[in-house]
Amino acid sequence: MIKVKLINKGLWLGLVSTMLLWLVALPVFAQALDPYPSRPIRLVVGYAPGGPTDILARQIAPELATALGQPIVIENRAGANGNIGGREVVNAQSDGYTLLMGDLTLATNPSLMRSMPFNPLKDLKAVAPLALAPLVLVIHPSVPAKTLGELIEYARANPNKLSNGTAGSGNLTHLAGEVLKLAAGVNIQQVPYKGTGPALTDLMGGQISMVITGLSSTVGQIQDGRVRALAITGKTRSSLLPAVPTFSEALNRSLPELDLGSWWGLFAPAATPDPIVAKLNSAVQTIMSKPEFRQRLAKMNIMADSGSPEVMAARLKSEYEGWARVIQTAGIEIQ
Repeated sequence: MIKVKLINKGLWLGLVSTMLLWLVALPVFAQALDPYPSRPIRLVVGYAPGGPTDILARQIAPELATALGQPIVIENRAGANGNIGGREVVNAQSDGYTLLMGDLTLATNPSLMRSMPFNPLKDLKAVAPLALAPLVLVIHPSVPAKTLGELIEYARANPNKLSNGTAGSGNLTHLAGEVLKLAAGVNIQQVPYKGTGPALTDLMGGQISMVITGLSSTVGQIQDGRVRALAITGKTRSSLLPAVPTFSEALNRSLPELDLGSWWGLFAPAATPDPIVAKLNSAVQTIMSKPEFRQRLAKMNIMADSGSPEVMAARLKSEYEGWARVIQTAGIEIQ
């Protein structure tokens, strides 16, 4: 009869522990042998194709693919004002292969909505700023104002006579109007539309008094004299409208909520390793430094932006806090 020698219990437990440690360590060794990125990267857009966030993503994706040496696959996950796409990224593996094309709604949604599926400040990791786009305040030529100061004087003398067309409740076009109302202490009716296009149509038809909208959607009407531009968001004037002051200039006071206008940034799940974030940030900064790429965005009235992950994280926090004050003061809620 063959005798089987029993392994010492302590030795057996040691072998099992060693095997478990190796199993835990395997992903780390695999990553070392398979450096990032080694396969396609998903770039999630929280809106349907054709909108500004989607258009910008499709400008950046080929450049990012070239810089990283891997395809960038855009996935549109529309709904809930960008929250469905954001939730998908938050719940993805923190391996750098799922990224979010984030925008201003990351800062505004938490104060606008009764419930949020994630916390943008805690559940996402900032990777890099991407771009900025100014908004411009335009009025119908029949409104007796040539400057923002004159518009405010008219609004004070005629409470609720002025009406501001917005792209929807809680949209930046709406929130910017609330900032103006609070800063100037005036009453202006907010008229929500299903998008900027219908609002501009009614503005040019004289049904409403004013619209605060993206510069790219109205520069032609400004140049044709169908609407009159009074102020623009941002810290500096636009080269397209050098005679039009910023809101802060026109009001002679700081309005930090209107220092940027629309903005976009790249984000990853919160636990994404710093070396991966650093590699992504470096790629983005290389792209944004290319004169031809910056010029391509400029033709779309979008300003290329760049900076460290810390810059993007600080921007999100600042915008989050600033818009929370505006939204709470104005009592805005979209669900």
